Amino acid sequence: MQTYLDVTLIAAISTAVVLLLFILISFVITSRRCGALEKENLLLKESVDNALKSLEEQSAKYSTSIEALERKIKASDMSLQYLTSSQQDLVDKQKVINTSFDNLSVKVEQQKKEIQNNSVENQPIILAKRLLAEGMSIEEVIAKTNLPQYEVEMLAKVHNLSAKVAAAEIAAKAKAAENQTPSLDKVKTAASRAPAKTAPEQPKTAPAQSSPAAPHVASMKAREAYGMGAKTGLRRPR
Repeated sequence: MQTYLDVTLIAAISTAVVLLLFILISFVITSRRCGALEKENLLLKESVDNALKSLEEQSAKYSTSIEALERKIKASDMSLQYLTSSQQDLVDKQKVINTSFDNLSVKVEQQKKEIQNNSVENQPIILAKRLLAEGMSIEEVIAKTNLPQYEVEMLAKVHNLSAKVAAAEIAAKAKAAENQTPSLDKVKTAASRAPAKTAPEQPKTAPAQSSPAAPHVASMKAREAYGMGAKTGLRRPR
């Protein structure tokens, strides 16, 4: 009986020892596996941390680039707005310049017309005087100058009066020259009485014609003074 018990105890102890050994071996193996897994986890964690850091750095770089790009876009928008406003200002200034140039052109044209209208040739009274001096009738002068009839008649009277005065002055000058000019006989007598003296100086004025021809000469000179030919006569106002 004791032997059976001993064998049973030995068997039980042996089994327990084997189990303990098995458990110990399993524990050792498991601990090694756990250590290897922990190392792998640490490596993975480090790699993940590195990846996260690189991602953060890249995201920071991207955000910086995005901010710089946004600033550039804003600057471009501001420059574009400034260029647009400058272009609009230039367009407005060009419009103002064109308007000023048009106004200046209009003013120049108006001044030219005023100068032409105010010139001596275009003044109605001066033109009427010239036409009357050329021998036109009062009706023709009125048709060309559009002046009232009483003004043209007054100008004609003044023109005729001035023509008569000029003719009278020319006749008076001719008569005075005739009176101042010595006759040919007196010159011969003076020359015979003073043979030793030098010859008398010739008078500067030419000998006048006979008295009947003096009015005709004065009339011709008056016509020439007023620009009228020999064929053009002074027309009386109607």
